[in-house]
Order: sequence, then C-alpha cells, then structure tokens
Amino acid sequence: MTIAVITTFPEKSYKVYGERMIDSFVAHWSRNIILHVYYEGSCPPDKGDRVKYVDLHQASPDLVAFKNKYKNDPVANGETNEIPGGVRRLPEAGKNDKGKESYLWDSVRFAHKTFCVDHALKTIDADMVLWLDADTYTFADVPESFVRNTLPEDKMTCYLGRGGMYPECGWVGYNKKHPKLMDFMNTWTDLYTKDTIFNELEWHDSYIWYQILLRMNKDLGHDLGAGIPGKHIFINSVLGKYIDHLKGNRKKFGQSFKSDWNK
Repeated sequence: MTIAVITTFPEKSYKVYGERMIDSFVAHWSRNIILHVYYEGSCPPDKGDRVKYVDLHQASPDLVAFKNKYKNDPVANGETNEIPGGVRRLPEAGKNDKGKESYLWDSVRFAHKTFCVDHALKTIDADMVLWLDADTYTFADVPESFVRNTLPEDKMTCYLGRGGMYPECGWVGYNKKHPKLMDFMNTWTDLYTKDTIFNELEWHDSYIWYQILLRMNKDLGHDLGAGIPGKHIFINSVLGKYIDHLKGNRKKFGQSFKSDWNK
C-alpha cells in the first residue's frame, strides 16, 4: 500500500503552525511518503523533495466559486448577522451555541478542507491518502507500517471517533481502492456545489463528514478512537505515541495540555 499525506492551512498560519508541521513531517516520516501541502496565497518555501505544494485555489474552481458566493454572508461564515437573501441556520440547529457566533456554522472556512481532499483523491497516485491537520506536530519517527495499519484494506476510511458526537478529523485515512470512496467524496462536494450544506444542522467538516458516513454505512469506516474516553482523542489514541495535535489555544503553548491526557 502506497501512502500520501495531505494538509492545508491559510497563508497567515504558515509561521504560526504550518511550517512546524511540515518540518516535523520531514524529520520523522518515512522517505517513501510525500506530504502534499495545499496552500493559499504565496507558495511556502521549498522543503525538499518530500514536500509538494499545490495552489488550492488553482486546483479547485468549485472552492473559489463557493467562497466568492458566500464570503460576504456573515451567517455562512459562522456569524449571526443575517442579510437579505442570505443563508439561515436551521431553527433547530445548535444547543449551547444556539444564537451565537461559532465555527460550527463557518461553511466557508471548512470548505477548504473538503476541496483539498477532493482534489487529492482525484489526482494523487497512492493507495492511501491521509489527511493530517496542519496544527499537528510529529515528535517521534512514524513507521510506515504503523500508518498503513490504521486503515484496514476492507475499510473505506479511518477516523478518530468520539463516542456519540462527531469525530475528531485531524487524522482521516482514505482507501483509494475502495469502490465506495468516490461516492462518499462526491456526496461531500455536492453539498457545496449545490448549496445543500445549509440544510444541515452544522456546517463544519467533522459534522458533515460523519453525517455522510452514517448515511452511507458506518461500517465503511475504521474507528481509531473506539473505547477511548475524553475529548482529545488524537493524543490518547495510538497516534499519541508519535504526534501531538495542537487544537485551539494549544498552539500558543506548542503542545497539548497535561490535562488532555487520560489518566
């Protein structure tokens, strides 16, 4: 099984966390695995032949069209100020975040990830395409066999489940040999190209991704977080032996908090 890793981040975040992620990948991942970085704006500095750069906007006209259509609609960007003719959250959407500004409804922000994955699955010649969040940091050598074993050959995808809620999508593997994979991907992108994402309760990647999996067949996925308590599943799973995920304010500290680890 050949493997490729993909990620994306906004231009402003390169120095905040993107460069560190790339450098740690080069230092600790197998030379057989290439990191494909989908960038916005100016191309990041060359990091050698193990890192390939792809201009995300050039690669995905559908992403550009979606952003141009909704960039000036506050509600489509996670805000609450409704404009005439703009999109609306469903009346039943939200619990504690109901009526508040929240990433849960920032459809424009999370569209980048969707179309990055779409382009990668359609163009990268690899058996396994692995999404890895750009705010991760690899601190130990990652065996190629370990990466391969996170995605069983009979599964379409692997992910970090969190019990009854949507998964942690900092690590998502895609099996390009699986016959259902492009059905999954096309369903995902259709939500943006047909504007039907706004019919969903939430508009961020993890919720949407999981809803598509559930509607197709949950058994198509391999849950790496099964049976693991807590919310920071990434570091408490098998991945935590090699990689840290600096979600939210953890970026300021350069590592996950001690309280994130299960006792």
